[in-house]
Amino acid sequence: MKKHSTKIAIRLRLLGLTQRDFARVTKQSVTLINHFCVNGIKTARIAKKYAKFLDCEPESLIDF
Repeated sequence: MKKHSTKIAIRLRLLGLTQRDFARVTKQSVTLINHFCVNGIKTARIAKKYAKFLDCEPESLIDF
């Protein structure tokens, strides 16, 4: 059973960024970025933090 991609994972793919590149830019651990790519972003606070770097609206990163 294949799980759908999270919104942050899709956005990274569209921008051509790897999780490692994104972790370096945001000064976060690769493990943390991977967690969000696998499980999705659930809070507005985290979405706002990463939306600046991904040049998008925070609402477009939240997975329900």
